[in-house]
Amino acid sequence: MAARDFQFVPMGERAPECAISCDGLVAGAAIDLSHWAKNRTPSAFKADTSVEIALRFVHEASPADAPSIVVNNHFDADGVLAVWSLLEPELAMAHAGLIVAAAEAGDFDEWPADVRGIWLNIAIRRMVTLKPEASAYPIALGALGELVRTLESREDLWGTSFSAICEAERRAQAGDVAAYSVGPIRVFHHGPGVPEVPGAVLAKLGSTAEGVKRLLLAFEEPDGSFRYRYELPRWAWADTVVRPVIRAPSRHVLAAGLGPEWAMKGVDFGMTALLRTTSPLHEGPREMAERLRTIDPFPA
Repeated sequence: MAARDFQFVPMGERAPECAISCDGLVAGAAIDLSHWAKNRTPSAFKADTSVEIALRFVHEASPADAPSIVVNNHFDADGVLAVWSLLEPELAMAHAGLIVAAAEAGDFDEWPADVRGIWLNIAIRRMVTLKPEASAYPIALGALGELVRTLESREDLWGTSFSAICEAERRAQAGDVAAYSVGPIRVFHHGPGVPEVPGAVLAKLGSTAEGVKRLLLAFEEPDGSFRYRYELPRWAWADTVVRPVIRAPSRHVLAAGLGPEWAMKGVDFGMTALLRTTSPLHEGPREMAERLRTIDPFPA
């Protein structure tokens, strides 16, 4: 297979006509290999993460389907690992399970089957801390070949952050966070003063369980009131194949039903939040989840 080159294309700019748009959607590219909504990825290559899509492409595509330039318009673990899969396909295929696990940890906040995926996601972010996205790519792409081979010994990159995740899991399992389902809503009741647990811990507590269509994160205040954030499952922003496609409800309809104490914006929204409270409420998590069941038009 002919060698490919990578080019970072800032948001809003166009790709060369001969390019593969990998992960991010870059206008002008010849082909998409992406799980972002509104992608033009050929159906033969579709998968839940862009890494899996890129791996399918290098395994199945003919040389005639192989543009020589790879582009992306943002930096994250799934994006850089998908790009790397196109640039170094033999190495990527040899470490396929690990890099897919890292993409799942990074893009979907999951605790993957291969825990080393969490390590690799953390290590990639650590390597490029405070670097602009365009500068982050050559750093990460230059280091990945060695990093995937020696990941277990690179605790200098992932050890501290992973220890914090494990401590959050230990405390959650010990009772800091109560997790239970109210119909299709998975509730995570954080006790007074307990900080929000990482997404990987939420996954262990059931955020990715079958039948879960919404997450309600509840944060108890010392006086017994609660702050809330209501979300879709954290894969729901992507165009997925294995994970169920879950359509977002109208946030305006939800806000109208819940009242003026709820807002549609916030610094903690991420990719999948729907609403959050603007001030603590005295309605408890189970009661709140039951009320949401009457307001939210859950998909079939």
